Amino acid sequence: MSNGRVDGSKTGEVRLNRDGVRGVVRGFIGPILGLFVLLVSAGTIGWINAWVYVGMRLLYHVTYVGLLMTKSPGLLNQRGRVKKNTKTFDKVILISFVPFSFLIQIICGLDAVRFEWSSMSVGFVVFGVVIWVAGISFTLWSMVANPHFEASVRIQEDRDHRVFALGPYRIVRHPGYLGFIIVILSIPFILGSWWGLVPAAVFAITIMIRTGLEDRMLRVELSGYLEYAKRTKYRLLPLVW
Repeated sequence: MSNGRVDGSKTGEVRLNRDGVRGVVRGFIGPILGLFVLLVSAGTIGWINAWVYVGMRLLYHVTYVGLLMTKSPGLLNQRGRVKKNTKTFDKVILISFVPFSFLIQIICGLDAVRFEWSSMSVGFVVFGVVIWVAGISFTLWSMVANPHFEASVRIQEDRDHRVFALGPYRIVRHPGYLGFIIVILSIPFILGSWWGLVPAAVFAITIMIRTGLEDRMLRVELSGYLEYAKRTKYRLLPLVW
């Protein structure tokens, strides 16, 4: 999710390559596996919240692919795999993403349905849907606005990596991470589980750590980033950090 801009004419990427196709396919497989995990942990196929959540994820992926195919097709290829010069700290963090995602879903299933450790009103579920949409929308805005919005942290020397400061990047320096954190924290609400907020919060903290590490890397290695940081003061949370 590096901050930068690129002239699309220099990338030569106008259609999906093998990496892009793999990324698109993985994007559909993830929610399907998630539905299996949710229903098994809940012990029933009649859990409406799980079906709604997975349906939202699939709808997001279709929207994501459609937008990038229209606005930045090369980015789908770039996001399809982790590049060799990805920073070591990010390789470690990326490994945790899948376990965190499944852990949230497992705990939500066990809590909200199978053992009913806690209960959540419909109002909170609706709240979860609303903030999920808000978080996804902010992330998509960041993605469309920034052709350098890759899936891993690196200096994209092969893509003329430069500072980008338009759209959501005028609000905070890492808007994609902000949207991602909102999405993560919304999941337990959509699934109706208070206990699910525990792994979700840990996951969110991990993303905040990633944000700090990436920001420090960009300050040192990306020309013009220090000047940008003076204009856009906050990394992730407006008026806070």
